[in-house]
Amino acid sequence: MPTSIGTTVSTQTKIRPTVRLAAVDGDAEKHPDWLVELHTKGWTVVRGALPRETALAYANKAYEWLESWDLGFDRKDPSTRKAANLPWHTRGGLYSRYGVGHEQFVWDLKSEPGLVEKWEQIWGTRELLVSFDGLNLSLPEKERPKSDPIFAPWAHVDQSPFNNKFDTVQGILNLLPNGPEDGGLMVFEGSSSCYTELWQHFDHKKGEKGWSTWAYQSVDEEMCQWLEARGCKWTKVCAEPGDLLLWDSRTIHYGAAPSSVNDRFAAYVCYKPAAAISEEAKKVRLQAFEAKQNTTHDPADFRVREYLPPADHPTYEAAIKRPLQSPVLSKRARELIGLDLY
Repeated sequence: MPTSIGTTVSTQTKIRPTVRLAAVDGDAEKHPDWLVELHTKGWTVVRGALPRETALAYANKAYEWLESWDLGFDRKDPSTRKAANLPWHTRGGLYSRYGVGHEQFVWDLKSEPGLVEKWEQIWGTRELLVSFDGLNLSLPEKERPKSDPIFAPWAHVDQSPFNNKFDTVQGILNLLPNGPEDGGLMVFEGSSSCYTELWQHFDHKKGEKGWSTWAYQSVDEEMCQWLEARGCKWTKVCAEPGDLLLWDSRTIHYGAAPSSVNDRFAAYVCYKPAAAISEEAKKVRLQAFEAKQNTTHDPADFRVREYLPPADHPTYEAAIKRPLQSPVLSKRARELIGLDLY
């Protein structure tokens, strides 16, 4: 197992090239409605980015991955749908360790032409690099009370308050039917247009260390109420298998845990022009790939996640023994990683 596993590495782009949505640069009528909506509303859904059957096939691979840990989970046995039978995760179903972002089925998904071409339209170039994100595999537990903290909102942005420019588009490829009570993406519509004013108005809340310089910042209830008074509204984004959810990283959002009996499966996907990523960051990305480590959302301004779960977690020893996967990569996947240069 590579020695870099178990370490935390961070990188920030020192020189931030300007990036712009393609829809900004020309006649909006020449662009698809979803792309214009992303720019004007701050979020959108691309219906049927992948065929339904293709998305469901990836969901099946995700079930197989959970079962492959041999911790007792069996998708056909309701009694096994509990945290004790699953690898370590956060917030009810966030998987960001164990090299899950480099499993064969995940790289096959990230390289799907129907998915990648949407990001080519967003940025106006095929020369893209993709984040090494993980998955959301949320399995509702019947015995979990609705008062459990897992159901509490955790509003945030995946962009530093010091960066008020349009910078990153985040994405979720939905893999299972996702209705109003099935968990999933909650977006605070209109919040991206209030981004600069928000941090200025609540400057007194930044604390001794100030606002985060990294691509993440929590937003509290008082801030949300202030935004609601300015017309912002929470929206639960519902989707079908194969739909692609997109949002400007300045849009406040969070992932809700399912309150129904239905599973929520989704893959986090975020692509950015290779020209917007520093050479330093590209090197760290390649190191992360070789070590099969996941990263945070932004392909340019990211943190490399720990490979193993916390040492005191029951699956720690199982994770150590679990062999690293070596996916067979297509030409497009090698380009998106940065192994093959454009």
